[in-house]
Amino acid sequence: MKGTAGAGAAAGLTGLAGCLQGEASSDSLSSMGSIANLQNSYWLSWQKGYLEAAEALGYSTNVQTNDGNVTTQQEQFDTAISNNTDTIVGQTYTNAAAISLAETCVEAGVPTILAVTIADWYTPQDAGDEYVQFFAPHFVNHAYSAAKILFEAMGGEGGFVHIEGNRGTAPNIGRNKGVDLALEEYPDIEMLGDRLQGNFIRSDARDAMADKVSQYGDDIQGFFGQNDAVAIGGNTILQENNIDVPTVGIDASEPGLAEIDAGNITASVSGMGPWQGGWSLVKCHDFLNGHTLQPAERMMSFNAPVCVKDPDEWRDTVDRLPVVDAAAYNEAIFAGETPYDWAKMSVAESGEDSWDPQIDMQPMNLADMEEVLDWQDSEKPDGYSLNSAYTDSSAQEEITQLYQDRFNNNPLRQ
Repeated sequence: MKGTAGAGAAAGLTGLAGCLQGEASSDSLSSMGSIANLQNSYWLSWQKGYLEAAEALGYSTNVQTNDGNVTTQQEQFDTAISNNTDTIVGQTYTNAAAISLAETCVEAGVPTILAVTIADWYTPQDAGDEYVQFFAPHFVNHAYSAAKILFEAMGGEGGFVHIEGNRGTAPNIGRNKGVDLALEEYPDIEMLGDRLQGNFIRSDARDAMADKVSQYGDDIQGFFGQNDAVAIGGNTILQENNIDVPTVGIDASEPGLAEIDAGNITASVSGMGPWQGGWSLVKCHDFLNGHTLQPAERMMSFNAPVCVKDPDEWRDTVDRLPVVDAAAYNEAIFAGETPYDWAKMSVAESGEDSWDPQIDMQPMNLADMEEVLDWQDSEKPDGYSLNSAYTDSSAQEEITQLYQDRFNNNPLRQ
């Protein structure tokens, strides 16, 4: 399934490091992957896709972890650039960090994709050409779909606990919106008290759930965890108190999928970590080969599958996302090589009429930025002008149609 970089394409690659240099050969290409850590399943899966894509396209790799420390991440970017890396891909831990990190790459002439987290009222065009693309999961759709499964599993009534992640981040805000949207459709479902922070980690989720159990006890009839770590952490407290209720998470991590298989979690929406890591490198590879994304193509969202034990039970409930078998997903993503054809994702490798993103992607317009990323008009900087591509309906429709036409192979289709 894996593609390899064509000799013709490799011969035309241009190494970028500080300024445009001469023609680069395939064995001289290098990339840095920047992620938070290698202790959880999501980041391990991101690394897996990134390394597979690098092998397929002929890049040496350097995975750097920053433990969520913005200063450390900035230093790693600076070092990579000084070592003449050809591209940097990854995610920033905070919204604001996206500006300094993106502009560091643009000023050095190093193409980058920084996904999932971005500063408010800041787009790739605001940084420059080398900020190739921003993309993120459609946080609202993902949480909305997981919440609908939870509420249906609760029988459409009762009280549930929602433990969130890191406040102020786009994933957390968007997921909260998705849960609230689902709540509007279930008048007999009630959130028990305010959301407590689980910070996307098990230990904090345990502490938060312990507080909820002390307040509500057996009134808890469902649990929404903002990611799998929160779902698992909170659920251990419920189990210790003999409270057995439907639970959902997000990320479809290996531990989360194991909990679905064991019957402890009902559903988890995939974060598509391997695809994210590989796609990021592929698009920078295309940039190095001279392929320029259209303006409306530089801010994108994607939809991912919901993983459950019995897909047929939930397909009538979930209409925004595909529903897949958790065990089959686990096999496809975490056992051996992933099912993605990385060269097929590349315009440079496969051609304008043959490349395939292998996932459902859509361009972000202004309304999407406000919904998914929680950009508030009242917080827009004075004098700021959003690139017209994000309000041009014809430009948006063109990219929407392009990605519908090109999405022909879904490796996770069941």
